Amino acid sequence: MACTLEASRNEGLDDLLLEFSSEEVSIRRQVHEHEGAQLSGFVSFPSRRETELSPCIMVVHTAAGPHEAFIVDKVAKLARLGYIAFAVDMFGEDLDSGSFKEEGRTLLQSRMLAALETSLSLAGVDKNKVAAIGYCFGGTAVLDLARANPALLRGVVSFHGILDHPPALQDVDLRGGPKVLAFNGYSDPFVPAAGKHAFAEEMESKGARWQLHEFGGCVHAFTRPDKTTQEHKEKGFFYDKYAADSSWAMTRAFFKSVFSP
Repeated sequence: MACTLEASRNEGLDDLLLEFSSEEVSIRRQVHEHEGAQLSGFVSFPSRRETELSPCIMVVHTAAGPHEAFIVDKVAKLARLGYIAFAVDMFGEDLDSGSFKEEGRTLLQSRMLAALETSLSLAGVDKNKVAAIGYCFGGTAVLDLARANPALLRGVVSFHGILDHPPALQDVDLRGGPKVLAFNGYSDPFVPAAGKHAFAEEMESKGARWQLHEFGGCVHAFTRPDKTTQEHKEKGFFYDKYAADSSWAMTRAFFKSVFSP
């Protein structure tokens, strides 16, 4: 049964990658590992000369996992902008978002650092130009990666991620470290005002180069076009086209800035 489920999972991913591939964008599987776990991510490449190096942007999924059209669409869009985009698989076959809470986020941090190492090993990547974006669960993951302050990371963007910091990274100095851009809905029930204030205080105290943008009238998951029902809204999840489009435009400008000489 396990083999059958894995074959079905792989076939579904292959179909998605084919759907979003084009003459401009090539998307392929990228198996990576962490502490013996086999993780099934994928990478999009822009059309370019073989000898040309490109910046790499890691893309970290929501609690739903990496193998969905929302994430494939994001890596395809980034490739059309000229970036190599690596969709990280944080879960593998055995984990879910709750597993990382139980580990006090140390597992989250070490898995993200392993994914960063994989990014640096990809063919065609400019190793001095690596960044990351993440959504919901992934937004928290990329913020923790920035908090770990790996030397070669240029910046991170969190879309409606939880902003609190793990105790283990309380005293990290972020002066000269990766730039941080976070987007949140003003009425996000999962990120109260106290949490945003604590995030601002944390970033200031660590000397980070950071921004926090809030979208009025928005709740959690405002980038997700599948969150449009009354039931979604009652649970605190709802799509907002203006916020989704605006945050993406600001993200494009952010990457131009962090990757500039």
